[in-house]
Amino acid sequence: MLGRRLVVVLPVTIVMTVMVSHLAGLNASPPGLFGDEAAFGYNAWAISHHGVDQYGTAWPLFFRSFGDYKGPVGVYSVALLTAFLPLTAFTVRLPEALAGIALGLVAGALGWRLTRSRAVALILILEASFEPWLFHLGRTMLEADLFTALCYALALLALAGNGERRFRNCAAAGICLGVAPFTAQPARFFTIVMVGLLVLSFAGRLRGWQLAALVGPPLLATAVVAAAGGEAVARLGVVSVFNGRSWLGAVLLALTNYGQYFGPRLLLTNGDSKLLLSSGFGGLLFLTAIPPIVLGVVAAYRRRTEPMARIALLGSLLAPIGPALTASVSARRDVVALPFLLVLLAFGWEALLPFLRASRWRIAGAAALVVVLAGAYYLDYAFVYPVRAARAFEAGEVDAITRAHDIAGGHTVLLFYGARDPSIQALFALRPQPGLRDPLRAVGVRLLTARGELATAQAGDIIVLEAGDPPPPAGASLLFTESVRGPLSLFDIRETTVVLVRVYRTAGA
Repeated sequence: MLGRRLVVVLPVTIVMTVMVSHLAGLNASPPGLFGDEAAFGYNAWAISHHGVDQYGTAWPLFFRSFGDYKGPVGVYSVALLTAFLPLTAFTVRLPEALAGIALGLVAGALGWRLTRSRAVALILILEASFEPWLFHLGRTMLEADLFTALCYALALLALAGNGERRFRNCAAAGICLGVAPFTAQPARFFTIVMVGLLVLSFAGRLRGWQLAALVGPPLLATAVVAAAGGEAVARLGVVSVFNGRSWLGAVLLALTNYGQYFGPRLLLTNGDSKLLLSSGFGGLLFLTAIPPIVLGVVAAYRRRTEPMARIALLGSLLAPIGPALTASVSARRDVVALPFLLVLLAFGWEALLPFLRASRWRIAGAAALVVVLAGAYYLDYAFVYPVRAARAFEAGEVDAITRAHDIAGGHTVLLFYGARDPSIQALFALRPQPGLRDPLRAVGVRLLTARGELATAQAGDIIVLEAGDPPPPAGASLLFTESVRGPLSLFDIRETTVVLVRVYRTAGA
């Protein structure tokens, strides 16, 4: 009786834990709202309420935003929410959080289809939900990254367990792959590689209508992306390793980058160097992921005659090639590798569980190690990371602009374009009608781009300055600050106040 109850209660408890953890504090950790997230939010609000993007283009496929183009899946998913929810950081990040929850469930189903083990299925739900790489991506909307991984994982789920023999499964996989190029930028390039990988791995098993159903939608989607031209690859030339380098230098950098995507520094010890993409506490994966990944690679190699094993091995090798061709190593650019990682983890846990089950002490030791590592990471994420990453996420900017606008009393609110452009936060906070030639002016905001322009402030104007911006004009009075308070380290609980934004009123009002 106890065993039967556990079979029901444990999966429900795990799923509820995943849902609560992915939604709780979504507006607080990460803190603030980074410019890319604000761009998603304002464009989504504009589409939902006016039917145009920030530049007045009606129902675009790709959204032009400050020199970059946002994919439609992310913007339109937020637009659906802003139709009935207020425009907040929580609302902007909610689609990615839901994609993270869905990816955990799909990973569990994939684990079951590959191994027919309930234990592996439940562990895969936890791996896909709580490994730092996946958990953190599910709490930001820098782009619809987890939607990419979800599309690929759904395609693998549809084809696993001889699914390629059924037309409906191939059609489902094809539709998922067809959506992928419209999620995040890495998928615009890798989806066609994914299709080739599937066709190669299922060689001889995909024929006729099954093959057409699988490859048709992603080929059509890729053609649409190619037709979009510059909109789909707006920043590719800027971030390419070939930008400003010789061919030899570019190739050497690409090879170095490729190796780093498999290196311990990124995966296990330091994580991504940008606090936008990693918490700064440990790597992208817990150290406890090493045994199942290593065993999964060994198991996949031994089973390389099976399609899913070939897909996992070849996909893991191919996925970092595109990201390696950009100038810096980025956890976001390698999101296309996540589905293959999940397959390797499924194979690895299938091999590891018999060893653990042989002794209760082994199970207890493994569980204790996981609790210690995960507990430290999530304590840091909840209490320290919001302080450490506050400036990286431009925390306080939206609140400061909103409050400054409320107290301006007819005077102009001045923003300074220094290290960062605060324009998109102003659009997010004040929501002027989209499509105007100068939307900031319509809501009483002026953007300053040179240090000397601060002297042009009129009496009574409100000046919003971030850390690193030049000082206000002489005689300006400080009205308020936006700051964050908390420990800077998990091992030093003394609280520190970090001032993020200062708001002044110029003299003479």
